[in-house]
Amino acid sequence: NRLKKGNAYHWDLVVVAVINAVLSIFGLPFMHAVLPHSPLHVRCLADVETRVEGGYARDVVTHVRETRLTNIFSNVAIGISMLFLPQVLPFVPKAVLDGMFLYMATTALYGNRMFERICLLFTEQAAYPPNHYVKRVPQRKIHIFTFCQLTQLLILCVFGFVTWPYMKMIFPVVLFFFLPIRHKLLPLVLERKYLEAIDPTTKK
Repeated sequence: NRLKKGNAYHWDLVVVAVINAVLSIFGLPFMHAVLPHSPLHVRCLADVETRVEGGYARDVVTHVRETRLTNIFSNVAIGISMLFLPQVLPFVPKAVLDGMFLYMATTALYGNRMFERICLLFTEQAAYPPNHYVKRVPQRKIHIFTFCQLTQLLILCVFGFVTWPYMKMIFPVVLFFFLPIRHKLLPLVLERKYLEAIDPTTKK
């Protein structure tokens, strides 16, 4: 992804976690890291070239402008807009808001590796894109990893959307237990060399 300081995004999540820990003590609602539009934000700061390899066109990131100013300005603008929401929001149709969030969710899917591998389930092997992990990992291994991720996503949906309030309380605990599943249990099902190709954990 051409990021020179990619770890900074992990530190952002650490700061959010610390803030949420303090908010929990006082019974205040959690804040979140605005995950849906963060990848879009990084993409907007990137220079992208379209290259053709093996008959397939793919976008390649050549440079990323790493700055926190855009984040600061966007959040200040959001804060200022809160002053006008009570006057403006009643005139905005609900369908417009639903369409905006649907558009953000849909555009965020492109470039998402999990979504790409879900699409591979319905794609002929001869038509697979020339991604490096597709060339290095057998088809069956890719699908097994995808089904494991879909199972974890289903579990998150159950804990996140169920109406029983006590289920939502242990949602962060469920996320925490996904770490040993990825690093301890999945290597028993898939070889580590395949896991590193599909879902690399080390910076190369």
